[in-house]
This record gives sequence, structure tokens and C-alpha cells, in this order.
Amino acid sequence: MNSSKRRRHPIDSLFTVVLLGLFLIFLLVMLLFSAQAYRTAVAEDQQNNNLYTASAYITAKFRQHDHSQSISTDTIDDILAFCMTDTINGQQYITYIYLKDHHLKELFTSAGNTPSVQMGTDIAELNDFRIWQEADGFYRITLTDPDGNTCSLLLHSGVPTRRFQS
Repeated sequence: MNSSKRRRHPIDSLFTVVLLGLFLIFLLVMLLFSAQAYRTAVAEDQQNNNLYTASAYITAKFRQHDHSQSISTDTIDDILAFCMTDTINGQQYITYIYLKDHHLKELFTSAGNTPSVQMGTDIAELNDFRIWQEADGFYRITLTDPDGNTCSLLLHSGVPTRRFQS
């Protein structure tokens, strides 16, 4: 008889199966927590993306048109719009930025055309877009995303005046 050979007990096999089962349960729990963290991060990124995209776009457009008499407010189909005028090859064009159906939209058209809010291109998803023309060439713009987060911009139009003595 070979006494060096060890007898296997059913508990040895059961221990291995239980250990493997615990490892798989731990792996599944980690996967579920990771998926939830990913969903939360994507949702927050999308929320920040709408406000960031809209505010960066409006600021860039404003700076492109930051000269005398090229920025104003107007209405298209009774919707308040932020308007910027360009002259290209002697022809005047107007860029309208407005909110329609919870989307910030842009419409670039010839000054002679009659604009329609249906013609615009989506920029970002927003619940509210407000513009106030204030004194001394300032424009206050407030954006609200679908989650209720708000962003405000205060932009100045025209050439700055020197208010200090040299």
C-alpha cells in the first residue's frame, strides 16, 4: 500500500467551488457598480456639455462680430433672437441665434431673405435662452439646460472706451 497518497475529501472540492462562486459574485458586483458609475459620469458630462457648447459657441460668435453696429436682438416668428450682421463681398448676411423646441439654433441667411425658425441648425439642447440688451453695449445672456442648470454671460459689444487717464 502506498501511504504517501493522500485521500481526497468531498470538502476539498466543495471549498474550491465555493471559492470560485464567491469570486464570480464579487466580479458581478464590481461590474454592476462600474456600470452605474459610468452612467453617472456620462450623464454629468452630457449636462456640462450642453451648457459649455452653447456658451462657447455664443461667445465665439459674439467675438467674431464684436465691432460697431453688427450685434443686435430681433424676433423671428415671435421668438427672440440674437442677431449678428456680416458683409461678405458687398452682400449683407445675418446670423440668428434663438431657442426653438428646446434646442439652441443658428440660422445664417442673406439680409434680404425672410427668416423662419424652422430653417435653423441645432447647436445644443437647452430649456431656456434669454437675452437682455443693457446699457453701454452690454448683452446679458442666460442659458438653462434640461436639468435646470444655468449659465450667464455678460458680453460687451463694440470697441472699448478708455476710462482712465494716462
